[in-house]
Amino acid sequence: MGYDCVLRNGRIVDGTGSPWYRGDVAIADGRVAALGTVEGEGDVEVDLDGDVVAPGFIDIHTHSDFTLPANRDAHSKVRQGVTLEIVGNCGTSAAPRYGAAARSVDDWFASRGLDDEVDAGEWESMAEYLAYLESDGLSLNVGSLVGHGNVRAAVVGYEDRDPSPDELAEMRELVAEAMADGAVGLSSGLFYPPGCYADVDEVTALAEVAAEHGGFYATHMRSESDGLLESVEETIEIGRRAGVPVQVSHHKAVGPDNWGKVRATLRRMELVRRREGIEIQCDQYPYVASSTSLGALLPNWAHDGGDDALLERLRDPETRSRIRDDLKDDRTSDWDGILVTGVQNPDMKAYEGKTIAELADREGETRQPAEILLDIVLEDENRTMHVNFGMDEADVRTVMRHDLTMVGSDGSSLQQSGPLGEGVPHPRNYGTFPRVLGNYVREEGVVPLESAVHKMTGMPASRLGLDDRGVLKRDARADVTVFDPETVEQTGDFLDPAVYPAGIEHVLVNGEFVVRDGDHTGARPGDVIGA
Repeated sequence: MGYDCVLRNGRIVDGTGSPWYRGDVAIADGRVAALGTVEGEGDVEVDLDGDVVAPGFIDIHTHSDFTLPANRDAHSKVRQGVTLEIVGNCGTSAAPRYGAAARSVDDWFASRGLDDEVDAGEWESMAEYLAYLESDGLSLNVGSLVGHGNVRAAVVGYEDRDPSPDELAEMRELVAEAMADGAVGLSSGLFYPPGCYADVDEVTALAEVAAEHGGFYATHMRSESDGLLESVEETIEIGRRAGVPVQVSHHKAVGPDNWGKVRATLRRMELVRRREGIEIQCDQYPYVASSTSLGALLPNWAHDGGDDALLERLRDPETRSRIRDDLKDDRTSDWDGILVTGVQNPDMKAYEGKTIAELADREGETRQPAEILLDIVLEDENRTMHVNFGMDEADVRTVMRHDLTMVGSDGSSLQQSGPLGEGVPHPRNYGTFPRVLGNYVREEGVVPLESAVHKMTGMPASRLGLDDRGVLKRDARADVTVFDPETVEQTGDFLDPAVYPAGIEHVLVNGEFVVRDGDHTGARPGDVIGA
């Protein structure tokens, strides 16, 4: 029997968590046709020489919905073995694009110089967005959550108030529309405006709709620091009341006073699963630093009404003073732990790659750190990104080992050149999966190889309800990643992150090579799932 491709002499880690075994993988018509000892020949024969052959990695938590339209080759993701991304996390998705949400989506592309390349006016609904992605091909597969923030902004705007009954009904209709269009669930960003203005009743009402359509609820919780325990309880309550599977996004504890609390939160998740049948899990990126907008460090009340209102408050001396005083809450770590990574104002490029403490030292007594932070937010019109070193390495390992944790980058598909190559992004965009395999599996032994691969493949596939991806078995989609377990690693760091990883030898999406011998082939065989 002939095949399109046979990967010979590999160490097969099938994504189930079972022990590896030596064998071949044959591919035909975009699917796995045979495993083990394969007698027939392939049109393409590749001797893996003992390299690991695994299911393609599923990045359960990403924000590539804004970068894939401009980077359909998904360079920074496929080169680390990712064959499926779930976008639309943390309450923000590229669709639905209605009302005030449309302005936010459009502003993102314009602020990064991509509005000539990406015409966001081509879509409003989730169906139109997913069709736009498919229109010119993708190098990987993609599925999208619907962002609670989009839905709220479309109906209520960025105001700090409860929706009326009619508005809530309209929000439910938007979620139902997005789910019918192919969204895989609902996400919330209760740390960010406008999601931070929503109460449990509102989120539950929308999560119910996602559940009715077979989706799950992923959340960037209200607090990952001083209010971590309370936020986990709020998340559990939403899952309980809505009857929806729950995904705690990028689970961590921020700030030294909170280190160690993840042991309690993980135990709490175990208990509600066992005692109440609440289907709760979490994902994690393998770093001690987070990344988000610099403006997210400002208090919620300062964002009421959107960015224009925020910038006006920063221009008013009295209100600015109040904002500065409120920076002392649990949103900020030490000033030397806040690294400016991306600005959109070209006159501010010198700030990139510097911590707030370093900028303060450079200016002597002229400006205090808090004033520098507020000035950056104002001068860059709240478009600045930063990295915050606020987590503990022991917590990272605790979460990684746990049976409820899968791997998710919280990053985007970037590339080394062009607008998406600017700034100093978090290294998770380029190296999440190789870092787990190189540092935490090979070097540190935090998790076994088979367990790590399961957290990247079979486990997220199960969360998504996919029975033909995430596991190497006959007739499964031929999403395959081949890596050298002795050399795989992330080679970039926080100051030089835009470096493609080592040790990822081959990546196939739907049976077609998108990475061959470590190089991108330019192929775009990806599908949209859920649509």
